[in-house]
Amino acid sequence: MVNTLHIYLQADDAAFSFVPNDFTTFKDAHPDIRLKFIKSEAELVQELPNIEWLDTWFFDASWYSKAPKLQAIFTPAAGREYIAADPLGRVPTHFGTFHGTMMAESVLALILHFSLNLPRYQTQQKDEIWQRVPSRLVSSQTALIIGYGNIGRQTGKLLTSLGMTVWGHQRQPANKYDGNVKLIPQADLDKMLPQADHIISFLPGGAATHHFISSARLNLISPHAFLYNFGRGTTIDESALITALQTNRIAGAGLDVTEREPLLPGSALWQLTNVVLLPHASSYFEEYRSLHVTELTKMATKTAKHDR
Repeated sequence: MVNTLHIYLQADDAAFSFVPNDFTTFKDAHPDIRLKFIKSEAELVQELPNIEWLDTWFFDASWYSKAPKLQAIFTPAAGREYIAADPLGRVPTHFGTFHGTMMAESVLALILHFSLNLPRYQTQQKDEIWQRVPSRLVSSQTALIIGYGNIGRQTGKLLTSLGMTVWGHQRQPANKYDGNVKLIPQADLDKMLPQADHIISFLPGGAATHHFISSARLNLISPHAFLYNFGRGTTIDESALITALQTNRIAGAGLDVTEREPLLPGSALWQLTNVVLLPHASSYFEEYRSLHVTELTKMATKTAKHDR
């Protein structure tokens, strides 16, 4: 039985920096587990020999050998860049899976932004022009989700509930449908790109996905379609994307991530009127910390039962 959960969730941004009061529900559900909060990386390294469970943003591969009692790592992060895998395969890492609801709402916000012609209305307002522009119901449009994992499924569920036709891209889907979402294998992706009104990427970073949405794939996208990136900035050829946006080769883009973050001063993306930039903020919600603690509480219950 685990006696202590060590918590090292310090961050520069207050929204992602956890405090003891955030863990009230965990303490209520697990009164037998003591919580120990760590305030610095140096303190974490010093505590490694005593840690059984750890909730953290970061863990270095070299630390596993210094943590013989370590049984599990928990992290709010969905991406795998900051928690190194155990070289010996002994300690599992439980990544956050609660981001889907927040990111799905962010996707919907940008789809509505473009579907309602809000960029055009903003320009007209600035120029004091009173002129209506026809909009399109989202229920008459099609969304293609590239990288149809947990977050993609949450997004697909939200969009289909509004009547959208939704396709989910998986390299080798086991089924043809996931609920109301039609699953698209890798071999059919390029064929489906020209048919989508909204193309949403949740692809992770790494060599296998670098510039996955290449200049050639950008040229397949319909001129009336919009591209969104909520995965990693390296998955889209940003230079080719800027050209496509500047020449109206595609209608617009909503970018939560860019190839370099923060986005460099002087980038053309800052000034393009058919682009909406989110500074890696698609999960930047007031509920972020409470959602993680709720998920952590459930995972701790399952892990404790498994260990018995």
